[in-house]
Amino acid sequence: MDNQFWVQISSGSGPEECCLAVKYLTEKLTRLPSFTFTVIELVATKYQNYSSVWLRATGDADDFKSNWQGSIQFIFRSPYRVHHQRKNWFVNVEVYAEPRQVSWLPKEVQVKTARSSGAGGQHVNKVETAVQITHIPTGITVQASEERSQFLNKKLAFARLDIAIKAQNQKQQKAMQQQKWMQHKQLQRGNPVQVFKK
Repeated sequence: MDNQFWVQISSGSGPEECCLAVKYLTEKLTRLPSFTFTVIELVATKYQNYSSVWLRATGDADDFKSNWQGSIQFIFRSPYRVHHQRKNWFVNVEVYAEPRQVSWLPKEVQVKTARSSGAGGQHVNKVETAVQITHIPTGITVQASEERSQFLNKKLAFARLDIAIKAQNQKQQKAMQQQKWMQHKQLQRGNPVQVFKK
C-alpha cells in the first residue's frame, strides 16, 4: 500500500567526494520505478554536488527502509584530487514518517460549559458562561471564563485553541529540524546496505 514518508540523504559533513556520492544516490533513487520523489530541501556545494538532500517520497515505506536505510558505499576515484588514494565514499540514508501538521475542525472539538466563579456579580454565578474546549485528536484543552457571556468566552477559547495548535506545530517543526541536523552529523561508515561502483 502506498504511503508518504521523508528521506534524508547526507554526506555527514564528509569531503566533496561524499557530496558527489549524495548527488549520485539522489539521481539513482529518483529513477526507482516503485517510488515517486519530490525534493523538499537541497544543500548544494561549490561543485554543484549535494551535502544534504531532503525528499518527500510516495511508495511502500517499509520496502524502501529495508533496502536503503543506513550507510551507502560508492567506489570511485576522486575527480577533485587526482593523486588521492581513497576510493570508498559513504553517505547515509535515513527514513522518517512524514510530519503531520495538526489542523482542527469544529466537529473534532468538544465544548463544555460551566458556571464561572469569582467577580462579576450574580449573572456569572447563575449562567454557565465559562467554556472549556478540548481538541479530541490531540487532547489539547483550553478554557475561557473572563467574559460575562458564554458566546464571548467560546470565541476566546477557540482563539486560544488555534494558538495552542499552532504552537504544537512549531514545536514539531523545530524537533524535526534538530533531528535532521543531528542525523547529518552522525554518518556511520562501514557495513553498507548498498554498494555502487562508478
